[in-house]
Amino acid sequence: MTSGKTKMNDISQHISYLLSDSSFPPLVMLDGDWGEGKTYFTKNTLIPDLNSVGESCVFFSLTGLASINDFKNRLLSANYIKKQVDAEAGKSMSTVLASLASQFGGESGGAIASMLSGASGLVKEAMLSKLSDKIIIIDDLDRVEDHSLCDLIIGECLQLSDDSNLKFIFIVNDKKVSGELALKEKVFSGCIKLNKSLQESVEISFSGYHWFEDYRDKIVKTVEKHNLKNLRILKRASKKLNEIFRVLESDKSLDLERCMSQMILVATLVIYYRYEKGFSGQDIWERSEYSNLLERKGNEKYEYDELVEVRSFLTTDLISYLVGGSNWQLSISHFGRLPKKGCPIDAFIFSPHFHHDDESFEQYVDTLQAFVFEENDVPFSKWFEAAYFYHFLQSNQFFTNERPILSENFDDLYGRKDFDYSDLDGRTNRLKIDPKVSFIFEKYTKGSESYKERRDSESQIDTFERMRKSWQDVDIEIYKSHQMRAFFNQFSVEQLMECIDGWKTSDILLFSDFISERYKSINIGKHLSDELQITRELLVKVQARFEEEPAGRKKGALGFLRYNLSSAVKALSLDDEGKLEQ
Repeated sequence: MTSGKTKMNDISQHISYLLSDSSFPPLVMLDGDWGEGKTYFTKNTLIPDLNSVGESCVFFSLTGLASINDFKNRLLSANYIKKQVDAEAGKSMSTVLASLASQFGGESGGAIASMLSGASGLVKEAMLSKLSDKIIIIDDLDRVEDHSLCDLIIGECLQLSDDSNLKFIFIVNDKKVSGELALKEKVFSGCIKLNKSLQESVEISFSGYHWFEDYRDKIVKTVEKHNLKNLRILKRASKKLNEIFRVLESDKSLDLERCMSQMILVATLVIYYRYEKGFSGQDIWERSEYSNLLERKGNEKYEYDELVEVRSFLTTDLISYLVGGSNWQLSISHFGRLPKKGCPIDAFIFSPHFHHDDESFEQYVDTLQAFVFEENDVPFSKWFEAAYFYHFLQSNQFFTNERPILSENFDDLYGRKDFDYSDLDGRTNRLKIDPKVSFIFEKYTKGSESYKERRDSESQIDTFERMRKSWQDVDIEIYKSHQMRAFFNQFSVEQLMECIDGWKTSDILLFSDFISERYKSINIGKHLSDELQITRELLVKVQARFEEEPAGRKKGALGFLRYNLSSAVKALSLDDEGKLEQ
């Protein structure tokens, strides 16, 4: 038995040679690891090559096979039904079946019914005996877990090769095939190992996309780092990256080339950890946390530091999209940190240092220094990121101490800046800052938290003012932003009653409907438990207002609201009691 690695372009010829070798049975094994691209190669290269030299090929899979009878049915179906459908395309299925049955002496399609039901062994054997001069390509032998059934299949093919001049190619992952090794050695004329190069895998997976050539080197380098040549995984990556390219290209404010370069790295890493390492989306997110670096002792290396390095580009939505989670539709808001077009700071931070000669490097450092030390009206996040990058270059002696030392001037610089905090509200709030540089990271954390508290307070005041005028003005907004987050607990019961008393009846009814839907989900208290107390208080007030209100449409609306608040209290109380029992 021959075995060995064969170049991709020679495999078809090698298989033809083995099948024509009369000193062995015409059975060949095409072996390859999972994701090697065996089925892809068979359909796109092997079958066309065999057809071009006059061979007739039939292809089918053994996935889900339960018995040797199933195998015979699939073999017959693949040969006869496909042949007849191809020959009589456009005719009704009953006509095709009747025509097929007539080849075996039937007039009513009974032979086909017998074949499909497995009822007539004689009919099957008669049909099998009529097979000849074909190459039967059988995929997924390794998925047949019963080793005795595996041997029966190989034995049946061996018999058919003697009786009907049939030739067989088995596509397998030989490590997983459960049949007897001795039988394989005896009946197969050869085993050819499909072992594509990484470049071939990348070419197959990405070459169909128009942007591929622009990023070929980046893709190959990233894939090589993890020896990722599994065709199934790479095809997933290429499809996801194609959608990422489409979304990024639509935002003209972005530096598309640098964005895509980063996303190739990010997408490849996430997909690698999902499909090669078996991590969930949540696992990947947690391992990318900066806190993992802070927990290391001394120079101890963190196992997943490459995930931390790309954390600024990650979001839970982006990870979910890449691993096939609940987020199936990508939008620009799902990305983390992205470099902007025409921004010299971003251009410097996101470009490898070896892209610069000495002169251009110094010019970029001049720009960076001026931004960090001299400009006062600066975006908050951008300034901290630039300050960290300046400190990184200075600490690693990329320039001399003739330039000002950041650590000695940082507090004074921070106090003089007139920050624009708006970039904290967008995707740029994910920064490339090492948390171990505490004098920068801690100041950034405190500053951003302080801003967010002010923003939330101002937002609360604005929301209340609009809510007081009309519930209809805020209904959809609050539903979207607080579907699983507490909302009503930020207001007092007096404030909520002020709204209800001032609303039109239609607003009360709409608010009542909102309350009804809000607390219907199972275990809703896990998300909205903080609303239990305010809901109880509001129920008491609404009950009192209902009793005071004279009969009329408003009283009816208050009655509905009272009922739905009561249901909400019960739903939240159930979860609250469950917590107490635990």
